Amino acid sequence: MIIVMNIIISLIGLGGIILARHLVWEGTGMGIKPHLLILASKLLVTSAIIALFLMYAEKHIWLLLILSGMINIIMFHFIEAFVTQEKLINNRNLNV
Repeated sequence: MIIVMNIIISLIGLGGIILARHLVWEGTGMGIKPHLLILASKLLVTSAIIALFLMYAEKHIWLLLILSGMINIIMFHFIEAFVTQEKLINNRNLNV
């Protein structure tokens, strides 16, 4: 059950990475507003998935489900930051 939930959350994380990378490489930019929209949608969907799995799980594994799901979200969010970071830094024109 834990593995299935984390695979579903990983697919959502990969979708966020692909969407963010597409926005950065497309040239539309990845300012704070699109970043927060992607993050909020990932958190909302992932929280709903965790809640659905909690409804069908036994009480003694709730903590493990919640922690593994949140760690999975955090890992994919940092991977998304590393993937888009180089293009965002090199894309800006700095006048020094």
